[in-house]
Amino acid sequence: MALRACAGIHPTAIVSETARIGKNTSLWAFVQVREGVVIARDCMIGNGTYIDRGVRVGNRVNIHNKALLYRNLRVEDDVFIGPAVCFTNDPAPRANRIRNLGNSTWFVKKGASIGANSTVMPGVSIGKYAMVGAGSVVTKPVPDYGLVYGVPARLAGFVSPQGDTLKFYSEQKTTVILKDSHSNFKLKVSKTLYEKIR
Repeated sequence: MALRACAGIHPTAIVSETARIGKNTSLWAFVQVREGVVIARDCMIGNGTYIDRGVRVGNRVNIHNKALLYRNLRVEDDVFIGPAVCFTNDPAPRANRIRNLGNSTWFVKKGASIGANSTVMPGVSIGKYAMVGAGSVVTKPVPDYGLVYGVPARLAGFVSPQGDTLKFYSEQKTTVILKDSHSNFKLKVSKTLYEKIR
């Protein structure tokens, strides 16, 4: 049952009785939360957001106005989802037909950020602390700490957990070390992946 006593749920929000809403989570006006949804603690769900059946949202997630989260999505802790972001789930949609999506799931991993008006295609997962630029169409998985943007989104670099751009630091036989100039954060990536940066 939705715990309205523990969460700030606006009177216009529509929340299924089988959804679970964590402590200190706020649901703003005209939010719709479907059956079996789990939203953990300390989240902010913005005006007009739609969260489809069975979606799971971790702790301290910010989902901004008019975002659309469809079935089979898993959102881990500390994720930022910008206004009007759309997560699609059917690779071949048709009117008047509901496809059986089975038990397949895809993820937005811990600490990732997805910019306003981005679209994430079915089955595409976003790596931890990755960053997706506003207005992107994400058609391929995004690596951990990856920075992607464009239509379609392409790998443009890597970022730190704080969102700062990582620069080349050193290289080894098969890997490249990237470093944040503002901290001591370092990231090791394969040369194969590093060579995909446009």
